Amino acid sequence: MSERFDCFYCRDSLQGKKYVQKEGRHCCVKCFDKICANTCIECKKPIGADSKELHFKNRYWHDTCFRCVKCYKSLVDEPFAKDNKVWCGDCTTAEDAPKCKGCFKPIIAGDQNVEYKKMVWHKDCFTCSQCKKVIGSGSFFPKGDDFYCVSCHENKFAKTCAKCKNDLEEEPVWLTMKMSPGTITVSNAPGVPV
Repeated sequence: MSERFDCFYCRDSLQGKKYVQKEGRHCCVKCFDKICANTCIECKKPIGADSKELHFKNRYWHDTCFRCVKCYKSLVDEPFAKDNKVWCGDCTTAEDAPKCKGCFKPIIAGDQNVEYKKMVWHKDCFTCSQCKKVIGSGSFFPKGDDFYCVSCHENKFAKTCAKCKNDLEEEPVWLTMKMSPGTITVSNAPGVPV
């Protein structure tokens, strides 16, 4: 006489039927789904015998539920993980990247950027505080928390003649004479007393 081959839980015969072996015990698919199946951490439903199960650090998912916690991209057959969270490689890189001071988005390796005093911007986000044109990697003048392109800096901060209001490209001759008394300065500027 042959030995009976029954489900550990319901004692139904497993002869010729699909069954699952869990922890050394044989059980029918119905009992497995009801009693033994792990619960998906994402959808909170049991992961049945006919489903593909994925696990990481004592947590379980249906293969269709195993996605990046940030962008929801499927992680089946993809590298993943950051700390105890499940992240795709792109989101891990973006999360760890420095943030642009202009748009606050991550600066990913390969992005053109500008660095100044431990701050970083995308090249196109580094703009003049006055005219808003991109400074990029061009010349600029910092003033407090603001940055000015050359032309806006000259317009806003350049010294002007008190009489004609034109920009002074050099210090006035009399300023040089005042700072260095007893010296003779020759000037080519018309109308300036020497």
